[in-house]
Amino acid sequence: MSDDYDVIIKNATIVDGTGGKPFKGEVALYGDRIAAVGEDLGTAGKKIDARDRIVSPGFIDVHNHGDISILYYPEAEGFLRQGITTFIGGQCGGSPGPYGEYVSGGMMLYDLFRELYPAMYYPSGYIKKDEFNIHHKEQVGWEVDWKTMGEFCAKVESFGISPNFVPMVGHGNVRVMVMGLNYERKATENEIEAMKPHLKQAMEDGCLGMSVGRDYDPGYWAVKEELIELNKVVAEYDGIYQSHSLRTGLRKARRPGEFPPPKINGILEAIDVGRQAGTAVQISHLGPLYDVYPGGNDLMTEAAAKATLQAVDEAIEEGLDVSFDLIPNTGGYGLYANNWLAAALTPWVRVTGSREQLAKALRMNDFREEIKATIWSGKWYGLNPNINPRWSKGRKIAECKNGDYLEKTVSEVASELGVEPLDALFEILMEDPYTKLHAMSFASPVKSLFYKHPAMMAGVDTLAINTEWEAKSAPWFKPSQNSFNGFAAYFEDIVREEKVLSIEQAVHHVTGLPAKKFGLKERGAIKAGSYADLVIMDIDRVKDMSTSLNPCVYPEGIHHVIVNGVHVVDEMSHTGKKPGKVLYRE
Repeated sequence: MSDDYDVIIKNATIVDGTGGKPFKGEVALYGDRIAAVGEDLGTAGKKIDARDRIVSPGFIDVHNHGDISILYYPEAEGFLRQGITTFIGGQCGGSPGPYGEYVSGGMMLYDLFRELYPAMYYPSGYIKKDEFNIHHKEQVGWEVDWKTMGEFCAKVESFGISPNFVPMVGHGNVRVMVMGLNYERKATENEIEAMKPHLKQAMEDGCLGMSVGRDYDPGYWAVKEELIELNKVVAEYDGIYQSHSLRTGLRKARRPGEFPPPKINGILEAIDVGRQAGTAVQISHLGPLYDVYPGGNDLMTEAAAKATLQAVDEAIEEGLDVSFDLIPNTGGYGLYANNWLAAALTPWVRVTGSREQLAKALRMNDFREEIKATIWSGKWYGLNPNINPRWSKGRKIAECKNGDYLEKTVSEVASELGVEPLDALFEILMEDPYTKLHAMSFASPVKSLFYKHPAMMAGVDTLAINTEWEAKSAPWFKPSQNSFNGFAAYFEDIVREEKVLSIEQAVHHVTGLPAKKFGLKERGAIKAGSYADLVIMDIDRVKDMSTSLNPCVYPEGIHHVIVNGVHVVDEMSHTGKKPGKVLYRE
């Protein structure tokens, strides 16, 4: 006698992704679908006991750069073990296609390209495809042999992947297809028209929309009219405009007196692009977009947060489809973690050759004076007191041969030594060029305002990568804490510890809500007929296990993850299975 189902999850507390209250029951799976939800459902070839555990839909990460790395790490263990079953790639204006003469170098081969194409300050993000492939094949055994997003997605399918992948096309790729590396200017009308066929092809290939990176090359150089015209193409396919809005300005040299743009104008621009083009808008990693100076006043910070959210609320009240995502930070920020104090002087490490040689060179007074003059000129974005006057007051020293410096900021060391902060930085590095810092703390008295907003979603803003990867050349990146622990931190902090959201609210914001926004049909909810993307976790024990000095560890408490009916994480171990799909625009 055959079983009724392939899998039955028994004794479950079901949080179904709709925002409804948790309820007790069983979930039965057949093939890649949820076959039934109820009690005493029958027999199955496999049973999973979920007693004292939550069963929810798999988490949908709406801001993710995993498409850049998924061919190198198709099992995406860092994603799956924190419960991500679907990620939306192609963010911040960059995607793995379309490619013409140039390709993006990518971080997977960071050391190789710093060796082949050295630069003191700002290495180019683009490399000639033919030259790239010679070295790439030597390193990994295969070539970048695709041109369009459709061809890239076919490559992904041929490799097989563990999570589901939703493609977006990067505005930067489309711009470079037409303008090449001559992109540091306004595009002509003819060039904008020439971009449209590439964008149409990407949408025809199944991309859900277009992203832009307004603080980066080449998206910084576009004007709003270009973005509107291109988004009119996206609108023809009912697509989404995903905007890393203009907040800092181009993250390169910034001379004294060159101030960043008003941050709020960036999301007002994104909203207006959606308004005029007719596209839905997703604003990337939102936060308070009004500067409060001097900082430290919770009342003023709260006002800045409320004023930022007011812009979103007014757009929604107008009838526009506008939402946003947050990075559930564990202590780091963005794609990479970096604890080395010497990274602040990366250009000069590149010139001297090592941290030890930098420490020796800093004994030369004229070398130090040259560095200070360059820093005050604004040439090095990584340490620019003109735009970040509090640079020396943020992070505390975690490891140093001089114990007197531990748990102090560079500013505090400067006060004790009776010198300026830059001179204190030099002194610390001369004593110990391997000095490490704690990660920046992003604790905020207003984060609950953003998490409670009905249009909030989450995105870890990281790569599909493993815990062993690190860059051997300056600035010695490691994957960020969010690469492995972002969603664990979200549930640990926002639900269990701080009680900002109930479990059903928190689950809805990372399952049902993004599934609806991005048109992921039959996903994001536990109901009969939906795809079987599921997470089984112990909400009382979900824990971000990373630290600022050890970001590359996996979380606890997320016990099982199922993708398209296949058991990919079994008691917090990846099974090696790759049932993920490319989820094309429907």
